[in-house]
Parts: sequence; structure tokens; C-alpha cells
Amino acid sequence: MTAINLNKRRKNDDDSFRGSMVENRGLGSRLSDAAIILVLALAAFICVIPIWHVMMSSVSDGKLLLGHKGTVITPVGDVNFGGYQLLFRDSSVMLGYLNTLIYVVTGALLGVLMNIVGGYILSRNTRLKSVMTLFVIITTMFSGGTVPTYMVIRTLGMTGTRWSLIIPGATNAMFMLLVMNTFASIDKAYIEAAEIDGAGHLTTMFRVVFPQGKGMVLVTAINTAILRWNSWFEASIYVPTDKSRWPLQLFVRQLTSEGMEFLKARNPNYDKYLIQYAAIIISTLPILIALPFFIKKLEKGMVLGGVKG
Repeated sequence: MTAINLNKRRKNDDDSFRGSMVENRGLGSRLSDAAIILVLALAAFICVIPIWHVMMSSVSDGKLLLGHKGTVITPVGDVNFGGYQLLFRDSSVMLGYLNTLIYVVTGALLGVLMNIVGGYILSRNTRLKSVMTLFVIITTMFSGGTVPTYMVIRTLGMTGTRWSLIIPGATNAMFMLLVMNTFASIDKAYIEAAEIDGAGHLTTMFRVVFPQGKGMVLVTAINTAILRWNSWFEASIYVPTDKSRWPLQLFVRQLTSEGMEFLKARNPNYDKYLIQYAAIIISTLPILIALPFFIKKLEKGMVLGGVKG
């Protein structure tokens, strides 16, 4: 009986201890939580309503939508998929998808390699570390501009080729600086141990440093892929007439700019007015589907990249 009573007493003491740790939240704390939830809900609404408007417009009646004013919450008229049917009849859409996948995959892989090498070099204590870091930082604040960049690409003989859409946008100075800070925060003991074992720079970079900073490298790779997916301006400059190399977003831009051309016909097909909305949806949908699978990795990578060892 003594042991049973002792166990009950310990249980009661544990319950009392847990209860004493519960914070009594006051009115001010609850109001602040309510304000935060309200602001987040408003931000979510502002982000969601534009894409919802486009989605509902893409399945509306084209003739009625043309005269509709304001935000489209529900389809205008009967549900109509004529815009999607016309869009997928155009082979340029699938060609644009294929080109975009090529630019995204190759650009992201090349960007990962450049970020690792650049970040590793900038993170090492060399004589020119300060000079190289300053040079990279300056490029984040100043840019040569579109015309000088075009002249460089043309001089290198890349205009009119896919390389003009892959190499220049594979990475940027900010991504290299993020990876540099991550690599610099790694305990120097690991690097010194690798050097004592006879490891060279390549071995140290890919087998010691990269595994401990791959979270931030993944963050830069995902952001590079997103930037590549949404880009169209470079293609309009470097391959303006070669539609076989156009990314999807440039086709979308062309379709949206020609959205009202169908009205010049004697008997206009109002489903053509829906093509611009359908094109925006199909170009945005892959990102909306893929992003939730990477959001945790993005958060983890950013947190680990901001922690100093």
C-alpha cells in the first residue's frame, strides 16, 4: 500500500508541476493573436483572389465575360472549357512546356554547381577573399543593364541558342553569398580533419562542406527553378523569332497580348477570349502543385542557413 500511495503522490506532484507551467494568457495576448490571424488571413485572401479570378474566368462564357465588370467569383454564365480546348489544340503550348522544363532542369543543376563552387571559394580564408566578396556584393547593387548584357551574350556567340537562356540565369550573386555564409558557419574542425587526411579542395567541397550545407543549396536551387519557370524577357531578346526555343511564359505573353484580336473576325469565336486565362492557369498550376512539397525543405534550409556554428 505504501508503494501505491507513493506512486499516486508522485503522479499528483507531476500533474501539479505541469499545471503550474501552463501560462495564463491575458486579454492582450489573445488580441495580438487575433490580430496576427486576421492579418495573415487578409494576406492569404489578397494572394488567392487574383488566381481564383483567372481560374473562374477561364471556365466562363466568353461572350458574357467580355462584358463583365469586377472580380469573377463564380463562372460567368455556364461552365465552359472551350478556352482550354482551343489552347491544347495549339502545339506551341506543349513545345513551350518542353522548352521550359529544359531551361528549368539544366539551369537549376548548373546553378547548384556554381553555388557550391562559388560559395566554397568565398568561404575560405584566402588572401583575395575580401576582394572577391566585395566584387560579388557590388554586383547585387549595380547591374550593367540590358544592352551591355546583350552585347556580352552576342560576343560569346550565344544569341539564338538555348545557352543564352540557361547560363546567364543559372545563378546570381545573392545565391552565392547565401551559400558562402552557410559554408562559413560550418565548424572548421571538419575541414581541418579532411585536410589532415589528405583531402583536396574538390573532396572537401563535395564530401565535407556540401553535405552540411545542402539545405541552403537546395533553397537556392528551388528559387533558381522558380525564376527560370517564370522568365520570358530573356527569350524575347535572345531568341525573339525562333519559336522552337521559346519558353512557355513567352507563349503565354503572346496569347494574352493577342487576346482581343478575335473580335476582328466577322463571326468571332468568343472562346478565344478565354485562351489568355487558360494559358495563365496551365503555366501557373505546376508551381502551385510542386511548391507545397518543397515548402518544408525551404523553411528548414533557410533556418539552418541562418544559424552560425
